Amino acid sequence: MLPKKKKLELDLEWLKSWFDFAPRERTLLAGILIIALIGLTARYIHLSRQQPDPWQPEGLSSVPQGASHE
Repeated sequence: MLPKKKKLELDLEWLKSWFDFAPRERTLLAGILIIALIGLTARYIHLSRQQPDPWQPEGLSSVPQGASHE
């Protein structure tokens, strides 16, 4: 005899709470989220296009290549 399958129970309280807001509140929250997503997207695009500058540590230029650091 096979065991009975359990129903999948999802906690959708957060989704139900979204509909408890007044329409004006939902519009305000949606606007805030859109502005935040635009800002994060712009930051990601800016950082992905930025090229790293070459960096030479101080004191390393005075050590000849192939020399040991001892």
